[in-house]
Amino acid sequence: MLRKTSGSILAFWTLSVLALGLVTSCESVLFIELEEGERLIVLNGAVSNDSLFEVQLSRTRHILDNASLAPLEAAAVTVYRGGDQVAQLDYLGNGIYGSASFRPSAGQEYRVAVQSEGLPDAEARTTIPPSVPILRVDTSSVYEMEEYWDWSYTWGTFSMDVHLEDPPGEENFYLVSMATERSYTTWRDTTVLVLDSLFQNGIWYPYVKDSTYAIADIYRFREGSGLNSEDLIVEANTSAGILFSDQLIDGKAYSVRVSLPTDYLTSADSAVSELRLHSISEDYYKYLKSRQKHYEAVDDFLAVPVIVYSNVDGGTGFFGGFSTDVHTFTTFVPEYRWDYYYYDK
Repeated sequence: MLRKTSGSILAFWTLSVLALGLVTSCESVLFIELEEGERLIVLNGAVSNDSLFEVQLSRTRHILDNASLAPLEAAAVTVYRGGDQVAQLDYLGNGIYGSASFRPSAGQEYRVAVQSEGLPDAEARTTIPPSVPILRVDTSSVYEMEEYWDWSYTWGTFSMDVHLEDPPGEENFYLVSMATERSYTTWRDTTVLVLDSLFQNGIWYPYVKDSTYAIADIYRFREGSGLNSEDLIVEANTSAGILFSDQLIDGKAYSVRVSLPTDYLTSADSAVSELRLHSISEDYYKYLKSRQKHYEAVDDFLAVPVIVYSNVDGGTGFFGGFSTDVHTFTTFVPEYRWDYYYYDK
């Protein structure tokens, strides 16, 4: 009986070693040489009729290149309207080329031609659509509270109904964004320590008396607001804003609802917000929509790869146009509220 057991153990270890050898023998290192494609100019820019003409240039990299983006610093950038040259852009640093005086006009098509030594020529064109006015903005705030046995939390949502009238008989594309100038409080450390003493039971006991005066400084800053929307016509909530077309509202009056957490409006004093309705070119619309789909597919291993839209011939990137109508309003959401953060009941 002892021999059979020993033989079984020996056979088991023999099979284990053979199996391990088979597993390890199947592992190998494969070296794959990836050919580097032709380097191309990358042109990115969105031009508006209320800003000076600017674009940003860099170049493509190898797929395994992890170096920082290399801006093009010695390119020739020419702007055409129709067949006429209207501007020669100057290098402003960090790959940005711009004009000190030229502003494009709404309703016109512009073409940007780029030449850089050692790279194929690239060009792109776009049209700046006329702006569509904001007729009015209706606002509302809703606060909700979660309560637990020893604490609760209150948060708010600030909603805006943006009224517009879509021009009939033409394709229109829109982007709604918002920027807010607000402030925050920084408290100064004004603690004054006073050494005093207490006479008790015939003995003097020294102690420190704390005297604090509340003094604060207020600092103003400006930032974009995190808009989102679940409106029927909205096609994407992007980092640039709320994106939609007039596919469902062509030639109609419509109010699109957008909202944001009231955290984006809290301020030590009043906050001034600019709600912007951008009329954007079709190229700009396709770029923003495909870019958002690309972001959403990054961590989804089951998603179909998304190619970000490009309208640059001979290179890559995007070139779009837009015009803007602005509605400004003032709010006051206190920076500190007794029921805003966690508190004990």
